[in-house]
Amino acid sequence: MDKIAFIEEYIGKCDIVITNNDIDEAKKLQKEIVRTFSSEIGNIHSGLSNYRPFIAGVGKKTNPQYGSGNLSADYLEDIGLLRQKLINYICNIEEERSKREHELELARLKQPLVSAHAEANPVQNQSVIVRVTLEQTLKLIDDISEDNLSSADKKALKEQLYSLEGIKTTNDKNELWNKAKEILKFIADKGADAAIAALPLIMSGLLKN
Repeated sequence: MDKIAFIEEYIGKCDIVITNNDIDEAKKLQKEIVRTFSSEIGNIHSGLSNYRPFIAGVGKKTNPQYGSGNLSADYLEDIGLLRQKLINYICNIEEERSKREHELELARLKQPLVSAHAEANPVQNQSVIVRVTLEQTLKLIDDISEDNLSSADKKALKEQLYSLEGIKTTNDKNELWNKAKEILKFIADKGADAAIAALPLIMSGLLKN
């Protein structure tokens, strides 16, 4: 499931709880959201009434990691605040995606300049080829977070790079260029991390030939 769709499910649950004015469900949902997103959303407890400092004689406060111990807590208010935090989290994710797409576009725009530089500097070009290997590239792909590149996409990208390496041995420039364009089109939709990992190997093949 897409990350944003996953978060939107929780936002939908918040809407239902608020609409039904269901305090018991709000209490349960608060605990579930905090446990699910505490490692991703910094200070997720901030502002929640159930995590406010304990006031003597009002209620017993438990470990703030789990909550549900403040007798004066307003769980419906907390759900409304958590809903806003989740919406803000989605905005942050989309902003990060936009930045990656921008970085990828910059990389694509720089590609002709890299090619032109390589043609004018064949000695430097050979140096680049020596440093970039398929093994190094595959390692970089494996290191990409699952949130940024799924296992299926990693596998597909690796298979295309294996195919590219095979074509390199044939010295067929047209076939090599067609395959390179196919891979570039693939990684254009996968974000900057995939481009950063794969572009050096792709470019080394094109420049060598």
